[in-house]
Amino acid sequence: METVTLKVFRFDPEKDKVPYYKDYEVPVEGTLLNALLYIKENLDPTLSFRAFCRSEVCGSCSVRVNGKTKLACKTPLKELVKTWKGKPLRIDPLNHLNVIRDLVVDIDKPIEKMKTLIPWLVPDPRVVPSDPRHESIIYPEEMELYKDQIHCMLCFSCYSVCEAVEDNERYRGPFAFSKAYRFQVDRRDIETAKERRIRYSISGGLWSCVQCQKCLHVCPKGVKPAEDIQNLRGQAVKKGFTDKPGAKKLKHYVDWIYATGQINRLYLPEEVYGNKEARKKLMEAYEKMGVEVWEVPKPTKGLMKFRDIYLEILSREEKALELDFSHVRKIDKMVSDIFKADICTVVDKARQNGKKSKGLISKLKGLLGGSDD
Repeated sequence: METVTLKVFRFDPEKDKVPYYKDYEVPVEGTLLNALLYIKENLDPTLSFRAFCRSEVCGSCSVRVNGKTKLACKTPLKELVKTWKGKPLRIDPLNHLNVIRDLVVDIDKPIEKMKTLIPWLVPDPRVVPSDPRHESIIYPEEMELYKDQIHCMLCFSCYSVCEAVEDNERYRGPFAFSKAYRFQVDRRDIETAKERRIRYSISGGLWSCVQCQKCLHVCPKGVKPAEDIQNLRGQAVKKGFTDKPGAKKLKHYVDWIYATGQINRLYLPEEVYGNKEARKKLMEAYEKMGVEVWEVPKPTKGLMKFRDIYLEILSREEKALELDFSHVRKIDKMVSDIFKADICTVVDKARQNGKKSKGLISKLKGLLGGSDD
């Protein structure tokens, strides 16, 4: 019979000073949960782990296997053995959660975080009948808006892999924002609750998500928290919550892309965080590395056609973010000042820098025209 070694995380706070790993040899049969049950029933009855439904419904059996988050009842052991070529499988509790014992973690903290986002329906009396004997109708097209989110079973896999959870203590977690979004798009939810939910989402770190997409890959039910977070951000901007750095960054990208067809990272710290010295420091750092940096990107070919298309889209769709045309005009002036400058003057200044101007003159010629003389 084929077997594999599981190196299982063990820790009992009442008697252990530090965690340790214990090896168990188990048959390669069924799921990872079957292997843990085999250990519990045949090798070591002291091993603690969670497993309630055993059928991919409750989400309680999530663990990490060689650093990868898995739902134990859904993961075939043969698949793991094949992936890791028969090497020992290290079984750890979920990340970012306090260990109660062995593979059992404390989920109270993320649950309390989630509750602050109002992840429940606050009925709109104009839509939901006050008489409980009357049906509150949900149409199929409405269900399409949140049919994925309702499958979240609080397995905390996304929470375990989330980069933002690690960096921001107040960050509510991917699953929490998916739960919030599910009711945010529910027609039966009252508008005052929707606004409060957005406010609480922002204070709960809505703009802290770095869009690493890990939550999409580990969710055993196909929920897409990263997309829900993006949609919540869009709603926040539409409701006028544009004073946070995340919203300012989005505005910066939209204005610069509209003006030049490209983003401009050099101006990002100044326009988003008000740090006027950052651009100078960034340019100095790039110069030391020998990298040529342009303060203003050259407008892309066909920019005016792109602008027309963009405006046409804005006129037809609900505006996620208004263009700041005063800002765009300033960008246009910067572009004009640089790319309509006297080529000889620019080249002379470049030559004064000696080796630092290597490649610069030819680039200027390509952009602005001119000869070597």
